[in-house]
Amino acid sequence: MGQPALPRCACCGYRTGCTTCPICFWTDDGRTDPSVSAVHGSRNGDLSLADARLNFSIYGASAPRYRELVRPPRDDERP
Repeated sequence: MGQPALPRCACCGYRTGCTTCPICFWTDDGRTDPSVSAVHGSRNGDLSLADARLNFSIYGASAPRYRELVRPPRDDERP
């Protein structure tokens, strides 16, 4: 029997279980879907979760400046 699935990243949706996701470079700050448009000035600076998700769909990272820091998802990290 396999290991339990890791939690999904709030930004990219991959199952990395990391504080800072290696796939999109979003740092988990406890935001949930009702607050996706709010900017909290947290670990993600001036990014809202909604903006980070849009950036991920365009750039493959939560912000364009992180494009060089991210990696593709592994098969076991797919939702």
